[in-house]
Amino acid sequence: MIDFTSTQIETWIGAFFWPFLRVLAMLAAAPVFGATQMPIQLRVGLAVLVAVALAPALPTMPPVQLGSSLGWTLVVQQLLVGGVIGMAMTIVLSTVQLAGSVIGLQMGLGFSTLFDPVQGVQVTSLASFLNLLALLLFVSLNGHLLLLAVLARSFTLIPVGPALGLGPSTWHTLALEGSALFSLGLALAAPVLGVLIIANLGLAVLSKLAPQLNLFAIGFPLFFALGFLALYLLMPVMQTVVRHLVEVGLDLSTRLLLQGGAR
Repeated sequence: MIDFTSTQIETWIGAFFWPFLRVLAMLAAAPVFGATQMPIQLRVGLAVLVAVALAPALPTMPPVQLGSSLGWTLVVQQLLVGGVIGMAMTIVLSTVQLAGSVIGLQMGLGFSTLFDPVQGVQVTSLASFLNLLALLLFVSLNGHLLLLAVLARSFTLIPVGPALGLGPSTWHTLALEGSALFSLGLALAAPVLGVLIIANLGLAVLSKLAPQLNLFAIGFPLFFALGFLALYLLMPVMQTVVRHLVEVGLDLSTRLLLQGGAR
């Protein structure tokens, strides 16, 4: 008769369960996978497949009773670590949507809002378009695979153990990077905003020279045409921009994990 100890059973279950939690948290917060329109069943199923694929290559998981206080501590740890990895990339790619929102408002498209299925909020139509374009480029550049590579490395940087790993300094760094990425979004929108500012100055001069002109009838189509012309000229460099953002997101995720693992 073959007997199994409770420690052996807990080790076998933990070898799959702890990676599954971390992968599931990452998918829930990551771009594309964390979209509100993605079914929960699909997300859970994908997390199961990724966890099964990663489990043999990961360090040995500690035998922990799932219902114990230590077990609940490890559950919180996996959810926090996976959430930080996905959230870092989501915040970085959100700079494109921020740039689209600023450009849309300056073009006079503030009244044209759509429900963004990715973020689950109301945004301008231009911001929604640029956000979807960024996500498409993110997938085409294999950003999702690189994110999984960072996730696999996280088990070495922050192994499954009693310590939570992520302290207040990690979240403070994430907040500081989010504020810095706000300026990056404005920098991305700067070329289009420059064209629109010049157009505004031209209309201001025109209004002084010919006060009888209807600036509203002239300004809206002018801003609309110039804004889309500037975006058309900006499109060829979008792949380079998104590639840089993916590199920034991966670097941010790694730095957060290193900071958490150093505690």
